[in-house]
Amino acid sequence: MGFIEATKTCLTKYADFNGRASRSEFWFFTLFYCIYYFSGAFLLGFAVGYNNLSEETIGIGLFVLFIPILLPSIAACARRLHDINQSGWIQCIFIPGFLADTFLGTGYVLYLITLALWIFWFAQAGKKGKNKFGAQPRK
Repeated sequence: MGFIEATKTCLTKYADFNGRASRSEFWFFTLFYCIYYFSGAFLLGFAVGYNNLSEETIGIGLFVLFIPILLPSIAACARRLHDINQSGWIQCIFIPGFLADTFLGTGYVLYLITLALWIFWFAQAGKKGKNKFGAQPRK
């Protein structure tokens, strides 16, 4: 599956948490997400340079960029986890890291640990054939 096809598939299935997503579909969509967010942040930073916007305004602008892509990202992650025969709820592993950082001040240690787990899970090959989440996705 190519970049454009994967992006179109994930945006079309923006709220579909059922089924499975291949590695290529997931990683190409992740690439799209990074390009989208960084280019939007770059343009926002460019606008800040000319308009002397406050940090609060910048934060709101980044949040506005984040909202349209949030649900498709969560759905793509859930479908990718289904491909390795895991529940989509496993992606909630970031919540304890966020809470620990917020309330205990652990810094980025738990974020890095959960990021390593995230990369490990999403880089695995999907289960061959049909599993409890559906048929094997085409490449």
